[in-house]
This record gives sequence, C-alpha cells and structure tokens, in this order.
Amino acid sequence: MKICLVTNIYEPYQLGGTEVYVKALTEGIRSSGHDIFVITTRPPAQGFRGVINETINGIPVYRFYPWNIYWGYRAQKKPLFLKPLWHFVEQWNPQVYVTLRSILEKELPDVVHIHNMGGFSNSIFWACKGSGRKVVYTLHDYISICPKSILLKGNLEICKQNRLPCKVYQMIKRWSSKGKVDLFISPSSFNAELHKKHGLLKNGQYAVIPLGIEMTSDGTRQQKGLAKFGAQDHVINLLYLGQVVPHKGLSVLAKAFKAAKRDDLRLHIAGYGDYVGQIQDELKDCSNVTFHGHVTGETKESLFSESDAFVLPSICYDNAPLTIPEAYKYGVPVIGSHIGGIPEMIQENKTGFLFEPGNASSLASILRRISLEQLRRMTPDCQKAAQTYTMENHVEKLLTVYNSLAKLNLEKKRNLSPKATG
Repeated sequence: MKICLVTNIYEPYQLGGTEVYVKALTEGIRSSGHDIFVITTRPPAQGFRGVINETINGIPVYRFYPWNIYWGYRAQKKPLFLKPLWHFVEQWNPQVYVTLRSILEKELPDVVHIHNMGGFSNSIFWACKGSGRKVVYTLHDYISICPKSILLKGNLEICKQNRLPCKVYQMIKRWSSKGKVDLFISPSSFNAELHKKHGLLKNGQYAVIPLGIEMTSDGTRQQKGLAKFGAQDHVINLLYLGQVVPHKGLSVLAKAFKAAKRDDLRLHIAGYGDYVGQIQDELKDCSNVTFHGHVTGETKESLFSESDAFVLPSICYDNAPLTIPEAYKYGVPVIGSHIGGIPEMIQENKTGFLFEPGNASSLASILRRISLEQLRRMTPDCQKAAQTYTMENHVEKLLTVYNSLAKLNLEKKRNLSPKATG
C-alpha cells in the first residue's frame, strides 16, 4: 500500500508536538513495510515557484511554497492586520490545488492522510478527492472551527460565542471538506464532540484514535530508579516542557509555584516562545527555577527522567498533548488542567492530578500536598499507561483504517470498469 501524508510543517521545521508525531508516524509506517511520502510547505526564500523533491531518512518529501502574503510557519511573528488577508487567500488557493493534484497524480497513493493544514488551503480537499484518492483527515487542533485554532479570545478566555465572522469561516470549512473526507480522526473524544457540535462531522464518518509516541530503546531511561535522586532525595523536581506561549498557562504555573511556598520544590521550564521574557520576569525572585530553553535529544530525555512530576497548566482546549504520554514513558505523573482532552489522559491519583484550568490556587493546593513517596508510587501506573500510546499500536490502528479504505476504493473501481463482452 502507498500512503501520502500531507502536513504544513515537516522536519527540520517544528512548532509543536504535531510535527514530532507526524515525523514518528512517517517512519513508523515505513518500518511496517509500506511505501510512504510527504507533501509539505517550505519558505519562499528557497524560490517562489516550483516543487523541491528531497529525501529525508529514506522518505521522499515534496516541498512547495503556497502562494500567500507570508509563510504559515512565520505566522506568530506577523502583525495582526495581515492575518485576515492571509486567511482570505488560504480559503481556496488554486496554486495549492494544481500543485498538490499534480504530485498525487504522479505518485498515485492509495490513501492521503491530511494532518495540520494551516498555511495550505481548503483546496487540498478538492485536490485529494479529485485525484481519486481515499482521504483521511486528523483533527489535531480546532483550525476548522477557529481561525486562531485555539478557541481563545484576546483576553485568553475560552471563546464560546459563535460570532458571524466565525460562522462564515466554519461554513466555508464545512463546505470545503463535505463529501471529500472519507474518515475524520480525532485524538480525543472531547475534540470529536466539539467538532460535531459545530457541524463538521455531521456528514462524515469519524473515529477517535489517540496519538502515538516513540518508545526509546534504552530501557534505563524508561525506568525511574530511586538511585538517581542521590543527595537531592528530598527535592521534588517539577517540569514544564512545551511552547512558552500565553495559552499554555505558564502565568498560572508561576503564581501557583510561588503560592505553594515549599523550599523542596524545584521548577524546570523547557521550551521556547514569545512569552519566555514575561515568565522569566514573573519568576525572577525565585531561585529554585531553571529555564532550559529549547531542548531535544538526550537533554530532553534527561529532563524527563530526572523529574518527579510534569505540569501542564493549559488554559486552552488542549486536544491530546503528547507530553503526557512522554512523561508516562519515564514513569512521571502529570499534574494537568481539567480542560479539553487532558482529563481523558490522566487517571486521578494513579497517573496524575487534575486542577481547575486558570486557577492558580487549585494548582497550588496540589503542589503543597504532593510528596516524593506518593509520586514514586504512581510510577508503575504511569509506565503502564504509556504502553497504550506506543507508535507501533497507533500505526497498526491507522493501517487497519487505510486498508479498509483502500479496499473500498478497489471495489469501486471494479464496479465502474466496463464488463467484458463475449
């Protein structure tokens, strides 16, 4: 079987967990013995026109720049007054349609699996379906409901008002995908229900399939051994790792950490974003806080393996954060906001704790009462939970979906072919 993954950002570029997941998924599908290639975007600096065909880790990758006023990867750094125009162009971009369809008609995959599409165009649905492919679309965020994809107002409150511009935007999204997506995949039940509420899944089939993560081959990094604490055995190391942006709730974490007033707590913040300076300023009087910046590879693994609890203070509808199963992989319990798909991933008092989103007092209450002994007792349950998120299991579920759709496509072609006459 031949599979095409369409995603707006692919290595070496990365914005968040989705890019990490798609890369791991691509390599997982290839390891299962199937042909796979990727279609993604690139910066205009590499040439305004044309498709660049390259190979990354043995996987063919097609890159092109979708014509627009800027590259979607740089959207966070662009002024607000440009964004409406950018979204207007994105609604139906003929250049994206022509480029994507030409690639698909050259490669002829059995299934096209669309992931993050921000920066492409709604025309990708027409291109995929028009080329006769079976189409799967994973709802990684809320881009089909909200142009900002996070459903937050400017004051960082959850947006529950469906204003006229949003209704028009959602209508275009529904019209664009109607009859052109064979199966929607949602990583969480919350995400699926929210999209159903806004009418996106009304005319399409969908399945809830949690995302997968890679498990390291080094078993020692997946075991929280007590010896590693050494002389710091009395210290509780808290870790936040992810984008340092307002909607991730770092200000809530800063207030809660200071309110907990525990000398045995250490907070480690890893990641990058426009909010780093603000958080550093909020925690400038705390000597027990360390900022690690953007981390990858062994540095990232060390932070996880040396932590006692992972904190996820999101104030937005986080869909299915991959940092949760990543923490579980190292036996680390998660203290997370009771919002979005996060509660589906945390078993209270077994794999972590939940607190009221945006409520620093609620989080501080947990930070005051947790103990090293309690957190270590939760390690086996966390590692057991991690096994439900293995990339191998995830790929197996997706391949079942792909095979089912590919068979339907083959049967359709047989039914449409002219019968032999005698």
